[in-house]
Amino acid sequence: MGWTQFFIPDTLNLLWLALSLFFAGVIESFLWKTSLFQTLNIPIQTQWFGANKKWRGLISLPIAMVASVYLLNTIEIFIPTLPQSAILFSNFNLLEFGLLVGFIFNLSELPNSFVKRRLEIPPGDESSKIFYFIDHMDSTYGVLILWYFYFHFPLHLIITGLIITPLLFMGATELRKKLGLK
Repeated sequence: MGWTQFFIPDTLNLLWLALSLFFAGVIESFLWKTSLFQTLNIPIQTQWFGANKKWRGLISLPIAMVASVYLLNTIEIFIPTLPQSAILFSNFNLLEFGLLVGFIFNLSELPNSFVKRRLEIPPGDESSKIFYFIDHMDSTYGVLILWYFYFHFPLHLIITGLIITPLLFMGATELRKKLGLK
């Protein structure tokens, strides 16, 4: 049986966990329209990371993530039967989980942006399939590292996540574009 016994439950857990980030991304798009986040719409460091990495993202996603995990925690109450292998938001301190995952997700993008600016690749350039994949890998891998070392998620889930999460976030990015949220 080996790794296949974990693959489907891990994939379902990753979908559930990724849903929190997707909802947070939707919530974040509304936060950005508020006057508070408009004042934070300034680059962190243009020369290092480019003009697209802004303070509002580092601050808004953790806040949006907290709202998202509270929402999904409430939904968990109404799901009648969950598998024993399910990772539930109710098992975490929601404030801690939301703030850390939201912050690490955005913070993990900065090294990739730094390298791309050195290589003179324009921000948001999707012409290279390799950089498009890396753009969706950096933040998800940062979160996987957090989940493993801080939240002690099982290694088999992290290994499954190395494959599944970039694909999930490429799909989520495309969906957010179609919905006009990105």
